[in-house]
Amino acid sequence: MPVCDDLLSAIETLDPLPITAQRLIGMLGNDNIPLQNVVDVVENDPAVAANILRMANSPLYGGRFKVERLRDAVVRLGTTALLDIAMGGYLRKLSTKAPLYDLGEDELWLHSAVAGLAVQELSREAKNDVPGSAQIAALVHDIGKLIMVRYRKVHASVIIERCQEKGWSFIEAERDLFGCDHAEIGGAVARAWDFPEAIAHAIAHHHDSPLEEGNATLDAVVAANFVTKTIGVGLGAEGLNLRIDQGCLVRLGVDFDAFCRACARTAARLGDLRKAYGLN
Repeated sequence: MPVCDDLLSAIETLDPLPITAQRLIGMLGNDNIPLQNVVDVVENDPAVAANILRMANSPLYGGRFKVERLRDAVVRLGTTALLDIAMGGYLRKLSTKAPLYDLGEDELWLHSAVAGLAVQELSREAKNDVPGSAQIAALVHDIGKLIMVRYRKVHASVIIERCQEKGWSFIEAERDLFGCDHAEIGGAVARAWDFPEAIAHAIAHHHDSPLEEGNATLDAVVAANFVTKTIGVGLGAEGLNLRIDQGCLVRLGVDFDAFCRACARTAARLGDLRKAYGLN
């Protein structure tokens, strides 16, 4: 389905992606980049460097021993977590109330942040490899909602009414009302930001069911979104009114018991996430 022209234009109104995040995006998936190059990128951004040291020693990411050098923090966290931290601060600044989805100011961001944790826990359970890019894709999988709430001044009740009338999922009603959905808009945002295509594709298609073409990044994002909804984070107006391609879990190698363990561990880490970002 083509994305509405006015919403595509609206992508340009988002605050520019921080230069540190842009550079880290370029390093994703490249195992040949020297560690010092990564350190240099974050070292040149004092605010991000301070946040990385703080987060590396938080219960969310911390190890047995405190790290005091930025280089040690980079080693502990890895490029994916570094980008997660750099993007997390940026996305929180963009957060706004989302009446279109019946989500509060921090709820939209928190849902995506917890989805990033869910990818980590699913990776521990999956019999097949989950790429690191899936964690970043999960973190920004709902970025399209930020555009939708700014340019589609409709209350969630309108979408819910359409769901009830037609027997549709929330995303189907969104597409019908607006001609496109937040996932498609999010994919366009990711491409505008020069994210790797695997991430942009996962964002754009994370509500497709059945999936025309599954891959590990997309499967992990779909599953992580479901984990996050299952533990009650960011339910909003959609709630659990969504369709999931069950093949995602099969392809990842995650059975029902493994899915339940991933849910439980993600929920257990929720308190540490809230504390790390100063949320009540």
